[in-house]
Amino acid sequence: MTDNQPPFDLNRAHRWFAVELNNLAWDVVEADSRTPDEMELMIHAAHGACYHWLQVGNILNHQRAQNLLAHAYLTAGEVNAALRHALKCLAIGEQAGDLQETFDIVTKHGIAALAFNLAQQHEQANEHKKAFDEACKGLDHPDELDVVKRLYVEPMGKMQW
Repeated sequence: MTDNQPPFDLNRAHRWFAVELNNLAWDVVEADSRTPDEMELMIHAAHGACYHWLQVGNILNHQRAQNLLAHAYLTAGEVNAALRHALKCLAIGEQAGDLQETFDIVTKHGIAALAFNLAQQHEQANEHKKAFDEACKGLDHPDELDVVKRLYVEPMGKMQW
């Protein structure tokens, strides 16, 4: 019989790949422009990050991975997939409950508002936009405020509600 144990620390490797793929996917999501190949890379990286977080992450890592997947699919113009992952992000957020930080609450409602709006489901989009606006009142860290402005407030400002 062969030993199926890898010659390295598997959990450490999962964590490394989760972080690296997460960062790669966000870099492409936040790029000013992207080629079709970069869009495909972005989606693969987001799925890879999600897979590795499922191996070693906690519930908040899983929630954040679903948020990233929703962003990647929105960026690629794949509204149905974006909505599917935004709904997963919301569901995991409900399970996480009080473990969520304010930033997690803001981002789960922000991605839901964007996804529902692009899916032409305006009633649900408006519900999540209101929850997003309310949760934003609890943000005070400059880095978080900057991210929220770039990824949620500015795109929301370009949409019809």
